[in-house]
Amino acid sequence: RFAQRTCRHAPKRTPVAFVLLLAAAAATATMMLLSRAFVGQPALRGVPLMTRRAEGNLGGDFWAHPWAEELAASPKGEDIEFDDVVAHFNAKREEEGLDLLEPGSSPLVILEGIVTNSALSGQPGMNKAQRIADGIQASSFLLSELTE
Repeated sequence: RFAQRTCRHAPKRTPVAFVLLLAAAAATATMMLLSRAFVGQPALRGVPLMTRRAEGNLGGDFWAHPWAEELAASPKGEDIEFDDVVAHFNAKREEEGLDLLEPGSSPLVILEGIVTNSALSGQPGMNKAQRIADGIQASSFLLSELTE
């Protein structure tokens, strides 16, 4: 008896209303995709991101910091290690009267990841020191923590 009362008062849904609802949803989705495509943004954002990840860090627009540029020009090239990179930045910090980088600090953890994964990043033709410098300059947080 309760079910009969509930159903009797429920609004009737017609197939026409359902079709209109679907048409409105499709039109909205189409407009959103087209508006993104026309303003220079990719309609499918995931595709370019996946492509970039597959190719590694190919560099990009950033301000070349002199300390990172000096690191990139290191004669150690492919033989540079994490301790060499830390020593480079600590020497620069000491020259500027800044505190040395603390072992285990966030910047050093991030820096260690960049050094460890340097073979996977950078533009073709770069040596290890150049790839590390490129990775450091790509992170505004890390660069500011290392140089300020």
